[in-house]
Amino acid sequence: MLKTILIIFIFIITITFIFQNQLIFVHVFSINYDMKLFKLSDLEINNSVLMISSFVLGSLISIILIGSSLYRKSLRNNELKKKIIELENSEISKGGS
Repeated sequence: MLKTILIIFIFIITITFIFQNQLIFVHVFSINYDMKLFKLSDLEINNSVLMISSFVLGSLISIILIGSSLYRKSLRNNELKKKIIELENSEISKGGS
């Protein structure tokens, strides 16, 4: 219940901020990018598109980094489980002899 109220409160604050500061989000920037392989000149883009694309790019980078870390931990976990099983089997065979 408290979590739902908190989410509603954050949503209301966000909507209020957006409506009070609409000029920030609709402001248009001219982007120039010039490298030997790739060139953009006078590309006009809204600030909201820049913010959303930055958020999406950051999210993708975070997901990739977290995913690779979890994958490595999973591999290490499987290795350790195999070692535990080997040690238990060797103890059982020593104790049973």
